Amino acid sequence: NELYDKLIKLGVVNSNVRLGDLTRLLEDINFGATMSYQKGAKGLMKQLSKIKSIGQDLYTAEDDFWKIYSWAIEKSRLTRALEKNGVTRGTKDAWIKNAKGESIEVTEEWLEKEAADIVKNNIPNYDYVPDFIKGLRKLPVGNFVSFPAEIARTGANIVQRALREINTTFTLANGKVIKPFQGIGYTRLFGFTTTVAAIPYATQKMFQVIYDVTDDEREAIRRYVAKWSKNSTTLPMKDENGDFKYIDFSHANAYD
Repeated sequence: NELYDKLIKLGVVNSNVRLGDLTRLLEDINFGATMSYQKGAKGLMKQLSKIKSIGQDLYTAEDDFWKIYSWAIEKSRLTRALEKNGVTRGTKDAWIKNAKGESIEVTEEWLEKEAADIVKNNIPNYDYVPDFIKGLRKLPVGNFVSFPAEIARTGANIVQRALREINTTFTLANGKVIKPFQGIGYTRLFGFTTTVAAIPYATQKMFQVIYDVTDDEREAIRRYVAKWSKNSTTLPMKDENGDFKYIDFSHANAYD
């Protein structure tokens, strides 16, 4: 509980994007109010509200689990990178200067805030969705608009964070200039590039080889897919009769 309270204050947890949209939608329609006017339906709606509450708790818990995990991993990576360059917490070597000449003491609290900043800006977070975007759910453009908006924001942030980590320099007390997070930045950039470009392309080619589908056939399939899959990465397949089918890979990979 103490850790969870700390992570709430840091803005790491309890900020599920899809759940935020769903909660607002239920508030918009005043969940269960219309049916509850009928006495016989009141009991039913009471039970449904309990199910809704349990569902929200489970969905939030799943989202929080991965955010807590990511926060712990990022904090560990930062700590190891600094220690590798001679910066150790709780010692006289814990002081560093940034490019602006500001002195920073590397403490547990500083590492926790840095890791929290990464998670808040690199993983979809409902608290960072502008009110204008949230309000779009009331227009006929789609109900769950916050998630794609966050994918766009976090996608740009991941690249920016990686480039910043690659180029960030600190000066130690002995005057030595270090780039402790350079390796983390290259790893982050490589991982994002792989997720966005390499994996979709490689998976598509693998399906073409398995099912013996040519590039021309794959593009021909695109003419007949559902309109929301027109610009997606499609994984072509053939059934036992030779008829074509496909999987919309972009639906499963939000950053594609």
